[in-house]
Amino acid sequence: MNPDAGHDIDFLERLLDSPGPSGFESRPARVWRDEAGSFAETWSDVVGNSYAAVRRDARPLALMAGHIDEIGLQVTHADESGLLYFGGIGGWDAQVLVGQRVRVLGSKGDVPGVIGRKAIHLIEPKEREKAVKVKKLWIDVGAGSRDELKELGVRVGDPAVLDAGMVRLAGDRVASRAIDNRVGAFIVLEALRLVAAGEGGAGAVGAPPARAGTAACHIKKSNKSTTKKS
Repeated sequence: MNPDAGHDIDFLERLLDSPGPSGFESRPARVWRDEAGSFAETWSDVVGNSYAAVRRDARPLALMAGHIDEIGLQVTHADESGLLYFGGIGGWDAQVLVGQRVRVLGSKGDVPGVIGRKAIHLIEPKEREKAVKVKKLWIDVGAGSRDELKELGVRVGDPAVLDAGMVRLAGDRVASRAIDNRVGAFIVLEALRLVAAGEGGAGAVGAPPARAGTAACHIKKSNKSTTKKS
């Protein structure tokens, strides 16, 4: 990827930096639709899919899709001392979580925290040889009690993501959390931008959870439609 791409890389950075674990994708979805709205018709449905189309009456009409969620964490318990225990949203290697900075998406805004575990000098030698499990980790946001958590707007059920935005590496490369598969949602929208500059028609979808299992449902028409910006 060429960082000199300017606008494109700025859009990718905004998309990657927006927290949106599976089931909580509204923020990156909004970034995606706002960008799409500069050259395409956009709308969304009740399950969180974001759509963009250029000359949607054209035939044949290609549809391109990339999922817009990311793996994350979810608070499952808050203890009396203000520590937050959590489970994974998606598949995690718990070894990479120890010491990570996180953002808890609370009701009053994002709350910074850090993931901790039992101090190394308190761990028995045999236990040190074992892989740590998620249930043995916690998030510390600096609160000293459940009441302080409440004041921060943090409660059981809140999602969290690693606080690791996009960084530019050598060799025209970037690294970021959420790059799988939000970069796919980025690519399909950039492809649609190329279509918009031509004469054909196509559609793009920023799809919600790839990690939430399956469900049978009936999707009713959404009124959340917008039109191309002038």
